[in-house]
Amino acid sequence: MKNAARVPEGAEAVKKQKFFGKDIVVCIVVLAAIALVAGVLLGLVNWLTYVDPDAVIREQLGGEYGVEADAVIALPDAVTEGSSYVAAAYEVCTAEGSVYVFRAVGSGAKGGTLELLVHIAADGTITDIEVYSQSETAGYMDKVVSANKSKYVGKNAIETGQFDLVKGEDAVKDDGDVDAVSQATFTSKGFNNAVNAAVASFNSNVAEVKA
Repeated sequence: MKNAARVPEGAEAVKKQKFFGKDIVVCIVVLAAIALVAGVLLGLVNWLTYVDPDAVIREQLGGEYGVEADAVIALPDAVTEGSSYVAAAYEVCTAEGSVYVFRAVGSGAKGGTLELLVHIAADGTITDIEVYSQSETAGYMDKVVSANKSKYVGKNAIETGQFDLVKGEDAVKDDGDVDAVSQATFTSKGFNNAVNAAVASFNSNVAEVKA
């Protein structure tokens, strides 16, 4: 009986290393292919399910004012920058006249920022304020809207200029002073900053232009 061929010392280890290296390369290629396919599928899903926030707001405002979405015109020149700013603005053309709606972002809120839709008539009257987006502690936003919305609605943005947030009813001296809601000071601040951002944009980009 012939003896089996003797494997040179170290050859088996080299063979195993080569095989091991090949496995690693195959695994990397497979994982890369999986990641590529997953990325493509995710991108496709996002593309198919993407909702244009601008189109949603225009449709929403059209429904609120009883006009077609085409009667809601985007105003890119009214977009502003800063810690509190206007992210988007629209002119809603109704039979009674134009209403300007600002998607305003207010800083200083407990959750960081909050977003409002501030409605201002052509003459400067604030006609409505809606909550667009917020991440405040449960109940805080409802509390501020309930207590303070009426302190802004009905006021004239041109005459008031900017609203000042004060602490305590005794500190309210004029129509531009708004009392911060007790135990919701930060939310009140974000709300007030958002309204002021809308007012500033209206005065600079609508009122002054039409004057």
